[in-house]
Amino acid sequence: MAEQYDFLLTLASDGTIERVQCSTQGLLLPMAPQCDSWVGLTPEAIPDTRWDLDAGSLLWGQIQFSATQLEPLPGLRCILIQRQSLREKLLEGTLDIIPDGIQIYDINGNIQFFNRSTLNLLEYPSSQEAQGRYILDVFAVNPEYSTTLAVLKTHTSVSGRFDRYKSTTGKDLSTVNTGVPIIKDGELLGCVSFERDMQILQKGISDYQSMQQILLQHLSVSLTPVKSTRYTMQDIIGSDPLLVSAKNLASKMALKDINILIQGETGTGKEIFAQGIHNLSSRKNEKFVAVNCAAFPETLIEGLLFGTTKGAFTGSTDKVGLIEEANHGTLFLDELNSMSLSMQAKLLRVLQEKTLRRVGSTKNIPVDVRIISSCNEDAYALSENGTLRRDLFYRLASVVVEIPPLRERIDDIAPLTWHFIRKNQQLSAQPITDISPGFWERLRQHGWPGNVRELFHVLSFALSDCEGTVLQEENLPARFKTSSSVSTERISIPHSYPADSHPDFAQGLSQLVKDYERQLLRQAYLSCGRNATKTAELLKISRQNFQYYLKKYDLNREQ
Repeated sequence: MAEQYDFLLTLASDGTIERVQCSTQGLLLPMAPQCDSWVGLTPEAIPDTRWDLDAGSLLWGQIQFSATQLEPLPGLRCILIQRQSLREKLLEGTLDIIPDGIQIYDINGNIQFFNRSTLNLLEYPSSQEAQGRYILDVFAVNPEYSTTLAVLKTHTSVSGRFDRYKSTTGKDLSTVNTGVPIIKDGELLGCVSFERDMQILQKGISDYQSMQQILLQHLSVSLTPVKSTRYTMQDIIGSDPLLVSAKNLASKMALKDINILIQGETGTGKEIFAQGIHNLSSRKNEKFVAVNCAAFPETLIEGLLFGTTKGAFTGSTDKVGLIEEANHGTLFLDELNSMSLSMQAKLLRVLQEKTLRRVGSTKNIPVDVRIISSCNEDAYALSENGTLRRDLFYRLASVVVEIPPLRERIDDIAPLTWHFIRKNQQLSAQPITDISPGFWERLRQHGWPGNVRELFHVLSFALSDCEGTVLQEENLPARFKTSSSVSTERISIPHSYPADSHPDFAQGLSQLVKDYERQLLRQAYLSCGRNATKTAELLKISRQNFQYYLKKYDLNREQ
């Protein structure tokens, strides 16, 4: 009881004070020393007090109290006097100002507080008290899909969950909800839920745009935050030896201020590697600027990279290019092989001279930038067939980091899947606790031409489709089909020289073996449609090993 009141007045039958109890906290108040003199007085006669028992309030000097009338036993009347916390009133007033619907619950799902926006959203009658009511007494929602109950059950946050339901007042609601557990000293106290409908969201967008304009007007470029990456090497999931080898090489070379080329199929995570390298480098506190060379037409990419000068062409303005913006930091050129040869020549000049000119300008601007580039094909082969300038390749590929495709590291599918589920629990109706064997088998059998990006796309659909706690095979998209493994049917590969062919023994055994090895490798390569991965699987060697032979024997050269 000591924590629930400052003074407890027991009243006699005639309404006068019969007894006064003062709590530990009440003893700290300035009126405490006189409390014994109140016996025999009516509450209203206590000096320097203004009572409103109907409203439950008491102003005592300059201090505001709540005054609650109680009748714990028949004929026994009490008044419980408790000092009102200014801090609580300020917090409550602050939450009422916030436009989002804010709801606070205890661990049992009982309402502790609804801010004004929530009451307006629900059209909740002002005559009814929400505090203390159970959540399902106010919201007509499936308890298995309730954001609040999911948070209280799992002790984890749920973010961005869409819900359509009726309030018990009869209003139809379509909202996006976020729930966060309130944990203090390791103990779950309850949770807070944020609820937004379309009207709240539109107002929020308008407010943010207005604030952005104010910031843009007052902040200089130097005040713009430099941090421009989301990923580090720790965000690369998997333990396959080829992937671990690529991570180790990238981490080692990140410390050296040299250009790095990342090679891997679409969807393998080349930009994650690039950001990870930047964040390990001496330039980590400078900007990381990424540009997809395939996303811009030839007419635009020059101005995008080098910047423009006012008057250079109709409508042009003085604009900083991406290379200049990345000065002292890192420039990531994604899909470098999509860049035209003429643009490659201009880029090479910047790298050699360490200066650039904006389009339409005659002024040289010094630049110090590290280039990380990527190709979704074999960069060495591209340099040999003329798609990629050799001199640019040698300039950018001081180190080549090759990312293996997902089909070559099938054992990494499981950790990648659980990682995605943990990060995206809000997509599922209930927290996912298990995955069926059939689901796993379909994932392992698929060929994954889109690699990790495709895996995450499939998992996103499956989570959204799943209504239980276990992902089943039927939750996979209809178009998702098992992909047969690479065909290893016997193909016609010579086991000896043709009968009408006579080897030139004068060449020596070593050269004859090399010639025959090249013949075998080339025929296997052509039989697999010049697909390096299929050829490596056919010959039962690693893809990296086959890449070595591909370059050693120049197997892409037309004969």
